Amino acid sequence: MTARVLGLRVDVDTHDGMRLGVPRLLEIMAKEEVKATFYLSMGPDRSGLAVLNALRPGFLAKMTRTGAARVYGWRTILSGTLLPSRPIATAFPEIARRARDAGHETGVHAWDHRKWQDHLLGFSPEKTAGELDKGFRAYQAIFSEAPRTYAAPAWLTSDDALLHEETFGLAMATDCRGTEPFLPVVRGRTLKTPQVPATLSTLDEALGDTFTDAPSYFAAMVEEAARSPWPVFTLHSELEGGPYAEDFRVFLRAAKAAGLRCAPLGELLAERQRQGPLPACTMHHAPVRGRHGVLSTQGPAASI
Repeated sequence: MTARVLGLRVDVDTHDGMRLGVPRLLEIMAKEEVKATFYLSMGPDRSGLAVLNALRPGFLAKMTRTGAARVYGWRTILSGTLLPSRPIATAFPEIARRARDAGHETGVHAWDHRKWQDHLLGFSPEKTAGELDKGFRAYQAIFSEAPRTYAAPAWLTSDDALLHEETFGLAMATDCRGTEPFLPVVRGRTLKTPQVPATLSTLDEALGDTFTDAPSYFAAMVEEAARSPWPVFTLHSELEGGPYAEDFRVFLRAAKAAGLRCAPLGELLAERQRQGPLPACTMHHAPVRGRHGVLSTQGPAASI
């Protein structure tokens, strides 16, 4: 029986996640013979500005239950506030190219992840386009080619962002949570850039909330992926490439044993497209358990 595809998406959000986490993940994936899609934040690591979310519901609880100080380190937690911000992918172009040269997909995650995550919904169309353009230009400078895929920071996008993404001629984007690949409908228009939504909860959302420890979380994600038609698992270089690296290795082996083939999102999309046309769906903003604020979410199929 042919193994079903489990899409692997790697988000790189911090300077140390790029410096330390990405090389560790590349080593693990090489040994386990799997490929993934790496989404790279390009510009400043201003993780320290997350402290401004302290009054938002659930934020402090999340920081406590995930042991943020141990996971990220105080240098990252204070980055962009008491300590200067440091660049992310632009500081380590050789690591970024190492991921591509190892056969992984690479794409843009952000220019300024924190700014986008905290302020996107108040951006003007021009500001939105400018932030996207900066990230795409930085990718071009590193790889000497245009990116073919993009992932919105914190699964948060907007109509203006989706419409500007359309001008880049991307093969796909992964800007939201959902259930299966689809074509987004924006202001009555069906766009050409397919969305490959993340379907599974992330470690930082679940740890200490729905799961008491990392092994039980990863075991449950294998089971859920095996039940899902088009599963996409998002890992973070700071977590699965950091203190939870061995748990992630066990996850990869358990997924293989369950008949799942871990692969880049482009392979999952291609497999879905072989089975027929993608549905056209609207998108909306909604809260997700374990994460403060709202996320972009796949809606029902649209009537066009």
